[in-house]
Amino acid sequence: MNVKLNLILYAITLVSLSCSNNKKEQDPITSSIETQSKLKYNNDKMKKIDSKKEIRSDGNFNQMTLFEVDEDISFTQLKDYCSNVKSDYTDGYFQILVFFKKANNARFPTNPLTGLYTEDEDMKNIKAVYTINNMNGYSKLDYYDNNSFESLAQTIDID
Repeated sequence: MNVKLNLILYAITLVSLSCSNNKKEQDPITSSIETQSKLKYNNDKMKKIDSKKEIRSDGNFNQMTLFEVDEDISFTQLKDYCSNVKSDYTDGYFQILVFFKKANNARFPTNPLTGLYTEDEDMKNIKAVYTINNMNGYSKLDYYDNNSFESLAQTIDID
């Protein structure tokens, strides 16, 4: 009886080992092509500037990240970028990505991060704002043709 049990355990172990070692190695060139085809935005059109966290009274945090983007970046390019990086911003309560037209005009708001911007000069330099609420699943991009002071927002849910 012990011999049969040992043989069965041995067979199960061999099968499980062969399954776990059956991973295919992927060709780096193919992997690079697949990654590039997934990215519909041009990374040269944006640059991360800075990030700031505010600790909340409940122990969680809100975070704002500032970017510089080319003035001619399209709604579709920003939407695709936000869709691709959403999984990088799953920590904290709120994650707010603010896209400025010029790096030297990018700054954090003087009020709490979730209050966003109220100063005209700041709003005249904002091309888009992507807001994520990790507690309830809210995930929206507000894109402005000119800037957030002069243009109405084109808003889209980011899945």
